[in-house]
Amino acid sequence: MSAPTLTEFSRLLLALYRNAQELPVHEFQDAVLTALKSSLPFDRSVWGTATMTPTGIDVHSLHQHNFPDEMMAAFLGVRHQDSAAVRVTQQPRMTIGFSAEEEFWRPEQAEIRQFARDYSQPHCLVTSDINPLTRFVQWVSLFRSDPRQRCTEQEVEFLDALGPHLMQALAINRLVHLERLLGDTARESWSVAIADPRGVLYHADRRFRELIETEWPLQDGRLAPRLLEQLSGADSRVCGVRLVVQRSAEQGLFFLKLRERHEVDSLSTREFVVAQLLTDGLTQKQIAAKLGRSPDTIRSQVKAIFAKLHINTVTLLPPLLVLRQ
Repeated sequence: MSAPTLTEFSRLLLALYRNAQELPVHEFQDAVLTALKSSLPFDRSVWGTATMTPTGIDVHSLHQHNFPDEMMAAFLGVRHQDSAAVRVTQQPRMTIGFSAEEEFWRPEQAEIRQFARDYSQPHCLVTSDINPLTRFVQWVSLFRSDPRQRCTEQEVEFLDALGPHLMQALAINRLVHLERLLGDTARESWSVAIADPRGVLYHADRRFRELIETEWPLQDGRLAPRLLEQLSGADSRVCGVRLVVQRSAEQGLFFLKLRERHEVDSLSTREFVVAQLLTDGLTQKQIAAKLGRSPDTIRSQVKAIFAKLHINTVTLLPPLLVLRQ
């Protein structure tokens, strides 16, 4: 195959950044990889993040494109033999192309060599970006099943030039998604961040970093274990003494909103539902019928809501409830 042209590269970049702005976060990576195939053919791909440790690669998140779960499970069993992963992370930014038979030639790499045969992965292109201080790495691996389709120098150069754009466009797509989750009405109240299930922050605005330190201080740039444990649970909302965090989990990441705690946060889930129905214009009698409770119960809850929020009229509820959205 001939090397991708400058025109192809330009076309791909335009599609990349357009998709970053327009596509939902769960569609973006597959769409980009599908578009890439016309310029740089491959059959399967893994797009992920990890930390490089003395014993190998510690995977944080993975996006698998035509890469079955059983294949990933098999790879995790032989990843300690992956010399290509070590080689590609020897510099802050690096791109390589290799033949599995030639890369994994040593006797002690027999298992990963057999893995490449079993899953028809004779050739691979990899581009990575690593933080030299934290050893946190982002990478994209492209696997080819045709043994005749070796990786050329021109293709390595093409992926090397494209790699930073892939990473940046992914960050843009996630930030756009975060802003949409937040919404315009609550933007002034909330600070935002994106983290993975290990607590690594992929993005955090300045206010988020300032606030989080007042109750759950970051540890080596990661979310505090006690906060991370709560965020990993079933409840999407964590109420601390001074702060409130709301979590949306998508694509293996936590999209986080953080703000200082307000009186509205003292409302129970049931009280909050009643307060919302009041702002929708329902009477206490209608609310009781809708929720299947007695009018006396609803009357008591409304009194409790007003007392907690220090208000005496329904008209003051809407701006307070917005804080919890």
